[in-house]
Amino acid sequence: MDTNIDHMTGQIAPQAAEAGDYFVYLPESRLCQSWGCTALSTGFTRIAAGSDYPPMRHPDDHHFVWEKGRTLQAYQFAMITEGRGQLAAAPDMDAEHAVEAGDVILLYPGVWHRFAPDPRSGWTENWIECTGTAFDRVMEMGLFPMSPPLWHGGSRVAEIFARIHRLAREDALGNQPALSTLGLQLLAELCQSRQAPERGRSRLVERARRILMETSDRPNALDQVAEELGVSYSTLRRLFRAQTGMSLKRYQDEVRIRRACELLRSSDQSVKEIAGLLGYNSPYHFSSQFRKATGLAPSLWRQRNGPGWLPRPQDPGE
Repeated sequence: MDTNIDHMTGQIAPQAAEAGDYFVYLPESRLCQSWGCTALSTGFTRIAAGSDYPPMRHPDDHHFVWEKGRTLQAYQFAMITEGRGQLAAAPDMDAEHAVEAGDVILLYPGVWHRFAPDPRSGWTENWIECTGTAFDRVMEMGLFPMSPPLWHGGSRVAEIFARIHRLAREDALGNQPALSTLGLQLLAELCQSRQAPERGRSRLVERARRILMETSDRPNALDQVAEELGVSYSTLRRLFRAQTGMSLKRYQDEVRIRRACELLRSSDQSVKEIAGLLGYNSPYHFSSQFRKATGLAPSLWRQRNGPGWLPRPQDPGE
């Protein structure tokens, strides 16, 4: 049974405060607007198997029939915690997405959509509808993409919805600022989940960079670096170029040249010794690679960049 809510105040009748299903719609709030998120509606509904959907009890601008679908004027998270169903949404209006327990349906202002539980299972839906500049900015950053329109929220999101329901059942209007901050928490969880793969790729590339820097005096074969990181060489090569804009080999060469510059500037080791220290096949090969990278032979680079007190050894590698 639905709870009894005064839609002018957002209050739930005390005798119904512990009931199951509820929904409430809230007004705009200047206070909530100041931090970029205003919660405008929230609710919890169990749809039994074989029931008509959606129930005929929401405002006209929120009600819809499957054949026509609908558009909203705000963002909405709708988490399905039990059962399963289907979803269709623009821009690919003909594609139907399977919705499973734990999934969050993502809805956007002005974007057509429709969804419904499987008649054989029904479902339990939890939702909060928000508007605000925080959501708009995240959309502009590409972290709230319309494809796919689903997000697997998991237990952390279910816990946020549990707090939303507790506050809404207690005093929705009085707790509107807190409900709005919980809307921001859901947005943060979504952004964090969407960024997680990118962070993982960044960490992998950073580990590769560190290995190449730490082994500049004993350069590893690049496929061995990939093996140490637990990925294929082709994957590491692709990710490294995407993250840094250069190839693994070029980065390794640059690291060795930078290390050579440090040694030429701060030590009295000969060019031949430095070539051996950095794993070059010969002083000639080192000099050739150094000249190609800096435009100067190692000894000339040392004369122009090294401290005046350093000796200038004559080296057969020059």
